[in-house]
Amino acid sequence: MTDQTDVSLLRVLDIREKLAHIDQMLADHDRKRQEIRFAPWLLMLTGMGTGAALFAAGAVFIKIMGPIIP
Repeated sequence: MTDQTDVSLLRVLDIREKLAHIDQMLADHDRKRQEIRFAPWLLMLTGMGTGAALFAAGAVFIKIMGPIIP
């Protein structure tokens, strides 16, 4: 009788582990979907920041080198 109880208990535990794994996979999928949704915004902000930094570096270079270059 205990053998049958042990087998049914193992089946219940196995099903619970599978359900927990499925829940984890769904949560990972939702998180990645949100990351993909915000990816274009991050790309745009990174590009704007890079452009601003290059513009500032160019302005400083022109200001410093202006008197030197005729």
